[in-house]
Amino acid sequence: MKENKTDNKYTTRFQIRSYEVDETGETSMPTICNLFQESAGLHAHELNFDISDLFKKGMTWILYQLHVKIEKFPKRWDNVVVKTWPSAGDGIRAFRDYELFADDGEKLAAGLSQWMVLDLKKKRPVKIPKEILQLGAGSEIHVLDESRENIETISGKEPDYITKVGRQDLDMNNHVNNVKYVEWITGHQGDVSLKCNELKIQYISEARLGDKIYLSGKQYSGQRSQPHVHTLFSGSGEKIIAKSKSFWR
Repeated sequence: MKENKTDNKYTTRFQIRSYEVDETGETSMPTICNLFQESAGLHAHELNFDISDLFKKGMTWILYQLHVKIEKFPKRWDNVVVKTWPSAGDGIRAFRDYELFADDGEKLAAGLSQWMVLDLKKKRPVKIPKEILQLGAGSEIHVLDESRENIETISGKEPDYITKVGRQDLDMNNHVNNVKYVEWITGHQGDVSLKCNELKIQYISEARLGDKIYLSGKQYSGQRSQPHVHTLFSGSGEKIIAKSKSFWR
C-alpha cells in the first residue's frame, strides 16, 4: 500500500485480498466501506486530525452518515486506487468525499461521509474546529448528492436477532466499528441473488461490548429498482442504533 498527496486529495493504493471478497470472488459493500475508512484515517493522520490527535484535546470523530454507490465490484487480487479529500462543511458536520478507481483508471465507486466531533466529557457534538473546516473550503461539488433525508424507521416489534457485540467489533472509541453496522445490514439479505450496490446509512447511537443486535427490514425481493429499508436495534430490540436505505442488484 503506497500513499501520496495531490493538493488536498489523498491517494491510497490497495490490492484486494482473499479475505476481502465474498463467495462470488468479488468485493462487497463492507469491503469498499473499509477501504474508504482506511484512506480517510490515513489522510487525517497526515493532516494531524486523526482520532488520536483529537483524543489529546478531549474530543473524537463520530460518523453521522455514509452514502456509498458502487458501479463495479473489484475482484480478488485487483489493484485499486482510493482518492479522498475533505469537502465543504457547515460548522457541525465535516464532509469527506471518496472515489474508487481500477488500476486502469476506470471509476468503480463513490462515497460521501458526514462526520461530527464529539466532546468526550459532555458526550455531545461540538463545533468543528476552524482548521478542519478550512481544509474543505473551496472544494468542488460532492461526488454524491448531499442529503438531509430522514430515513424511515422500521418497527422493531419482531426484529431478527443478528449477533452479540464482541471485542473484535470495537474501535478506538470503544464502540462498534462503523463498518460492522454495514455488515449487519447487508449480510442478512433474504434473496442471495441480489447484492447491495448502494447504501445510505445514518448512525443514531453507539453499540457497545455485550450488546445484542437486532435487525428489522422492509425488503422488496426481486424488485431491484426499489429501495430496501432497515433499522438496527440494540438491547432487547428497543434502542435504535442505525437506519439505512439501500439498493440491490
